[in-house]
Amino acid sequence: MVAKLRLLSALCALVAAVVVVWQTNPAGPLTAERVELRGTGTPLTNMSTTIKWPVVEVVDPDPFDPCRDIPLDVIQRVGLAFTPPTPEDSLRCRYDAGNYQMAVEAFVWRTYEQTLPADAVELDINGHRAAQYWIMKPTDWNNRNWITCMVAFQTSYGVIQQSLFYAPVYSEPDPDCMQTNLQKAHELSPFYIY
Repeated sequence: MVAKLRLLSALCALVAAVVVVWQTNPAGPLTAERVELRGTGTPLTNMSTTIKWPVVEVVDPDPFDPCRDIPLDVIQRVGLAFTPPTPEDSLRCRYDAGNYQMAVEAFVWRTYEQTLPADAVELDINGHRAAQYWIMKPTDWNNRNWITCMVAFQTSYGVIQQSLFYAPVYSEPDPDCMQTNLQKAHELSPFYIY
């Protein structure tokens, strides 16, 4: 009985394999609809695409780099040079004030309107349109982790984000996130490139 079951299962597997091979390579004459791919080094002619050449660069990929464009003496004067400014990914620079840290970052791929959350408060900082909002508010469940607030500036190329963050466990004294970030925005915004 076991030998018959093995024979039957082997026969079924053979039939299934034949059906799969037949479906992937059907026998029959070549038609005009069938495409055969061949690799050649000759360029394609009469091709129409949506991309036009040459590509005109309309956005400067590096309009403002905080680590490069804000002078070190300014960073020291406003109290953000506890450790040297640290360049991070893209156009982001991290500053250290001892009991809190700040990051300033330029975005060329996102607009000011796309950046703002629903609870953002818009204001004017040194004549520039800006908004202030929380990223991670201090609450009972997260006050041992990072507390983060943001100031975003509207620019001609996108947005500049200035975030202040700290961990209450390690920060002594705890900064007033929103007020301190707004003060640093007033001090640093004259050096931003809009």
